[in-house]
Amino acid sequence: MIKRTGEVVLSVIGLVLALILQGAMTIVSFNFMTKTNTESGYQVFADNYEQAIRDAGVNLNDAPAARSIVDALHGFNTFFIVALIVVILLSILGIIFIVGNKKPVLAGFLFLFAGIVVILATFLVGFVPALLFLIAAIMCWARKPKRDAFSNF
Repeated sequence: MIKRTGEVVLSVIGLVLALILQGAMTIVSFNFMTKTNTESGYQVFADNYEQAIRDAGVNLNDAPAARSIVDALHGFNTFFIVALIVVILLSILGIIFIVGNKKPVLAGFLFLFAGIVVILATFLVGFVPALLFLIAAIMCWARKPKRDAFSNF
């Protein structure tokens, strides 16, 4: 039986880093949503947005409206939460399948999918946890148990 300590450690570190990164993005997104849900909060955002557009030397007619920016950013709340839940589920299932060397190939695919979700959900910022998940997946596929000379008898 082969020990899978390396895969477990890499996947747990990747999960913790992904939780921190995606959790922070989710908190920022919810904070933005609660601030801009009120009329005064939206007005402050719109004023600052228009001032930033003017400071950049862009015509206000060429830039998207502040309301469309706020609506788009409100849509990210659901996206961040769903991505966070998916990463948690894939990682924990992968860890369950790799402990005891139950199903290493399936665990490798779960770690690969978790890495893809992390990299896409964090808009390429979460490359470190995604890389850890990818390394764990490759280790799951590449490491095979040693066969002794008497196993065929």
